[in-house]
Amino acid sequence: MQDKNPEDVSDELLNSFVDHQLTSEERQEILSRLKRDRVLSDRVCELQHLKEMTRLAFDDIPPSRLPKRVIEEPRSLPRMVAAAAIFCLGLLLGMVGLPQWGNGEDRNGQTASARNDSLTKVLVHLSSADEAAALNTLGNLEQMLAEYRSKGEPVLVEVIANGGGVKLLGPDTPAIAERIAHLSASYDNLSFAACRNTIEQLQLTEGARIQLLPEVKLIDSGVVEVIRRQRDGWAYIRG
Repeated sequence: MQDKNPEDVSDELLNSFVDHQLTSEERQEILSRLKRDRVLSDRVCELQHLKEMTRLAFDDIPPSRLPKRVIEEPRSLPRMVAAAAIFCLGLLLGMVGLPQWGNGEDRNGQTASARNDSLTKVLVHLSSADEAAALNTLGNLEQMLAEYRSKGEPVLVEVIANGGGVKLLGPDTPAIAERIAHLSASYDNLSFAACRNTIEQLQLTEGARIQLLPEVKLIDSGVVEVIRRQRDGWAYIRG
């Protein structure tokens, strides 16, 4: 059975999938989702085709004006179309045997019918190291939490950071650290999480040592958690 809403997987995640920027575990999560959702599979195929056709546009630019990487990796139209076709065929044929999602239970063993439908669940995804944008997101988040509190309406919010976003959840960005400390002390229905995969990758590629704030918990994969939350009906906000 297909998911009712194939749009709940963000374009950012699909772009990362198509560009092979995910870990094996993260790709497994998305492939499993694609196996169950034909509409979502079509979105991925269209995205792959669009990327290939965009690369094709470089063929009309004189070589002297092309970036070196593009000059060294020329692609003909037949080759590009074939690549897109093979990619989409792989989605249809290569996903057989992947595990299905569970029997309707979430990670805590709670069935969908047992969840409180009146509870609004919001996922905020931070994937950029843009401090100004993150501060703006946290400001909007505080306004939303205050509004729900004033109306007596239940809401649960989780902020998940991966990519460049994990760099904002440490003491090196004091303005954000202060805002997170304030929000965490004011709202017990708000949590922050950082991706372990990203942190380990930054340590390997940049030699960076990421120190997280005490209010931030560590999760194995930010992308996997985002997909799970969206699957469970959480509203998605890209920070």
